[in-house]
Amino acid sequence: MTSSGSSRVGKIHKSNILRYFPDPTNAVMNSFDAGCATTLSLIRNAPQTSFVLVDNSDPTQFKIGESLPPRANQVLFQLSPSVSERLSRDTAQGHHTRCAGNASVWQSPVLQETFSIMSPYGAGWHLDRHAFDESLREHVRSFCADREAQDRLFVKGTFSSVKKNDDGTWAMTVTSEGMATQVYSAKWIVDASGRQASVSRKVRAPGSPASPSTHVYQLGAKTIKVDGRTLIEASKIGWWYSSRLPDQRRLVAFHTDDCDAAAKSARNKEAFLDMLHEDTKYISQSILVNDYRSMIGTNAKIHDAPVLERRSSCFWQSGERWCAVGDAAMAFDPLSSQGIITALRGGSSVGVMLANQMVGRATQAGPEDMESVAKVFEEVRVDYEKNKSYFYTQSMFCGAFWSRRTTQNS
Repeated sequence: MTSSGSSRVGKIHKSNILRYFPDPTNAVMNSFDAGCATTLSLIRNAPQTSFVLVDNSDPTQFKIGESLPPRANQVLFQLSPSVSERLSRDTAQGHHTRCAGNASVWQSPVLQETFSIMSPYGAGWHLDRHAFDESLREHVRSFCADREAQDRLFVKGTFSSVKKNDDGTWAMTVTSEGMATQVYSAKWIVDASGRQASVSRKVRAPGSPASPSTHVYQLGAKTIKVDGRTLIEASKIGWWYSSRLPDQRRLVAFHTDDCDAAAKSARNKEAFLDMLHEDTKYISQSILVNDYRSMIGTNAKIHDAPVLERRSSCFWQSGERWCAVGDAAMAFDPLSSQGIITALRGGSSVGVMLANQMVGRATQAGPEDMESVAKVFEEVRVDYEKNKSYFYTQSMFCGAFWSRRTTQNS
């Protein structure tokens, strides 16, 4: 597309309505947690900035990632004190639960426990993930509504295409739920689309996906006793974890590889529960003693979700003015419990960097310039790889699932 917006929009279906917004906005982002964190950080550090936040969330779709470490509250407060206050209020109202600590069977059959009361940061959270993500989106929407100028947009839709304009800006085509098509001109693109990395793939960003694994989830209903710990147990064919969710629910997840027979078996609810009670001791006890039972409706489904680690460059090229944050930049093995906290921290740093770029504060040696942020992302990746390698080699098992990981990490 040229700067006049006439030549590269592409073929539009006759039923679509095409709207073109020629004045460049400052950033276009997805509305996952990393995108909201980037937007809130951008607003705080450059209050007059304009942006478009594209929301393609689906509240009916099951979403894993319920563990939020206690130190995340500091990041939320930095983004906006009201975000931290909202988390506390929602927790008090029962929308989220506090995590009492971790209990794991990993290096030996003996249960190892760490308690939140011993942490200087206090207790973490087991989130209602949809409620948490929606609270972040609500904060962004409130900043859009309070703005008299119509230069902050919260758009419900999905990215259709991304092309570079002749003037160096980006042409972003967004298709709404009603199939209307809108084209936005943007100085910067921030890809916060999660593991699918939809924007990064469209601009052909380099990535380094690792071997795919499978998570299988089972939701149950609690009727008796409370166990606020996160439980983790290694087994011959993978590892399991379980955590208590709001509304008297419990999540049980099984982590294995697609190539293993266990992955296929675990897609069946009866087989899943049989494997759970056969492979685990403490998670099984928690289910039985606390009288968890199968739920009805959509919550009774086994949720099969590929877990594809992604290690992409944070910035494609400094002159291209696009970057990825959250899982679009780096997607972690769930054992690390790093997903949400890294997405929030990364979004906060990228928001500051964008603000500096947009208001002319950026310097070559500035702490939040593009190179510095990219370096931080790389340090996170290196530290993650080191810790992942260590913990997988510490398992007491040595079957095919474990040998694949020790081989990858050697």
